[in-house]
Amino acid sequence: MTIDLLDTPLRISWCLSPEGSLPVADMLIVAERLVEAGVFFVTLEDRPLAHPAIHDILRILADGGCQVILTCEGTAAEFNSLQPGLPIRQLYLDVAPCLVRDDLTPLSQALETIRNRGFDPGLLLVPRHGNVAKIPQLFEFCRAHKVARFKLPNVGIDGSVRSLAEAALVTPDDLQVLAGKLGPDAASGLQLEVHDLFLWELLCPDQQESRSEYGGCQAANSLGHVDRDGNLLPCSSWPQKLGSLLNHSVETLWALPERQRVRDEIAATPEGCRGCRDLSSCFGGCRGLARTFNRHQGSRDPMCREPRN
Repeated sequence: MTIDLLDTPLRISWCLSPEGSLPVADMLIVAERLVEAGVFFVTLEDRPLAHPAIHDILRILADGGCQVILTCEGTAAEFNSLQPGLPIRQLYLDVAPCLVRDDLTPLSQALETIRNRGFDPGLLLVPRHGNVAKIPQLFEFCRAHKVARFKLPNVGIDGSVRSLAEAALVTPDDLQVLAGKLGPDAASGLQLEVHDLFLWELLCPDQQESRSEYGGCQAANSLGHVDRDGNLLPCSSWPQKLGSLLNHSVETLWALPERQRVRDEIAATPEGCRGCRDLSSCFGGCRGLARTFNRHQGSRDPMCREPRN
């Protein structure tokens, strides 16, 4: 199944960092552009609750009918803004800082604080070379603390978030280590949202039909990304600026030849995927990461070891 070329994206991720360089008034313009484009879902990333304009941005998005998904790292600045009743569809607590310290105690405390504010958080982990083997431990944490949702999103390399080196990417060897740690019912009782096919295969081996309508990479089609400077990109994993939302509407930028060239590139079979029996279900995996970091392997998804015969 494929999705027809859309006039505007259905989902937008937005790097709403408190360290952003844009004035508050400009951030509100970006929010209004997303509303005008009829974007259904907006995911706010990179500690958005600590942004000085967060309440105004949430109001604009909510009044315009956008459903907001929001990530939080559990800092004091974020909790100062997390008021009961905020128009947030889903809230995810990023576990990466706790994994760096190898201490999940702050995670338990953050969960309690968020719940006391009236929200039911899920956990989120951007998969990296150094943390993917800890997924089974986090699943156990979820069950012990009655967390229902766990999200493994795509890896952002939009140029405005934390820098990403190739050494930080999950490799096929990392997946092999993870497979050895997973029990037969490792994800039992959890609602998983997994971006990458190769992680999904490991974590949800009995739910392949759930991806039956996946039509391949949706960068520059149903999916888009806004960086901290207000530029619209095909995806947070595809670091190509199409233009600024301070100067153009989403519709205008989505109609540019540059956007069509992205879709044309995605429509072509990556050299490293030719002859693979699973190409019709994988479609080359994450095409943004592949083109940026894995051209030496024919632009195949970095988590894929080789074509399957």
